[in-house]
Amino acid sequence: MTPLISIALIHFFALISPGPDFFFVTQSAIRQSRTHALFAALGISLSILAWSICAMSGLHYLFQKMAWLQQVLMICGGLYLCYLGVQLFKSAYSKTGPAVDAAEAQKEQKSCKTLLMQGFFTNMANPKALVYFSSVFALAINTDATLAQQSSLLILIFTESLLWFALVAILFSAPKINHYYQKFSKKIDGITGGIFISFGCMLILNRD
Repeated sequence: MTPLISIALIHFFALISPGPDFFFVTQSAIRQSRTHALFAALGISLSILAWSICAMSGLHYLFQKMAWLQQVLMICGGLYLCYLGVQLFKSAYSKTGPAVDAAEAQKEQKSCKTLLMQGFFTNMANPKALVYFSSVFALAINTDATLAQQSSLLILIFTESLLWFALVAILFSAPKINHYYQKFSKKIDGITGGIFISFGCMLILNRD
């Protein structure tokens, strides 16, 4: 049980450090709705689960043998983060009033699915996730663990991630937060877009 607690603590501190995942969930919460943000949180958590499975399967050793693969993934991830940043910049400079008609309501289900997929790919493109799961997390896990222990670890990591990002979604979708967002929406979108582009450029230009 002690190794599980140790990894849970390591993962918790990795989760709470702000990065693209955090900003994506907060943007989803304040720009759309709590439901949308929860779908984004679910997408990110599923991506973390996928990273965890890869780490258990020898991601660290794969990158040691195929260093070019890590570079390719970092460039692709950087391009995706830059794309999200550009979309936020467009939103910042071409903002219209909030849509509340019936047609928009009918789009909600599709939009939630889109948020889930975007959350998944945002985490897959997250530079922190790439480095964390190919180094710290991979070295912390016990490769000789039984299937039951590995399954318990995966459930723990997924649940911990989902609870954290769901909490972020709930907090930032509160009415007061949304009220302030409506007042400073262009600035918030512009700043967040810049953060995403910065992370993306860091991935693309990184050669270490």
